[in-house]
Amino acid sequence: MVPDKIYEVLPYVYVVTGSAVMLATNAWLIAICGFLLVFAGAVIWVLRSDNRRSDIKGARNKYGGVLPFWCYELLPFSYFMLALLLFALSNNIYIYPSAMILLVIGMQLWLLRGSYRKHQRPMHARPLRSRV
Repeated sequence: MVPDKIYEVLPYVYVVTGSAVMLATNAWLIAICGFLLVFAGAVIWVLRSDNRRSDIKGARNKYGGVLPFWCYELLPFSYFMLALLLFALSNNIYIYPSAMILLVIGMQLWLLRGSYRKHQRPMHARPLRSRV
């Protein structure tokens, strides 16, 4: 079993590692591997976030959410990954401002999603100590 400190950090490690791999190369195959690593971290983050939500269930549907669940949840990561792909695989300097805008929008949406939700970390039952 993985210790809690490592377990909680894993999605962020996947996203950062995949991003670094995508930015460090110009090869398509390696960029796709980095993309898949970022995608894995995003899916893990979304699943944990959805499982730990303590706000009203179905609140997004109540307020008229149009996008399906997975499209809505992965939207910040999609902006983020598209920006990284533009930075990594484009040699045209005029594309970089668009990539920067996509990167900022993706990061902003990701931070807003985390702040709007009230997350509760799972509480583990601690064994009772016997008095001697």
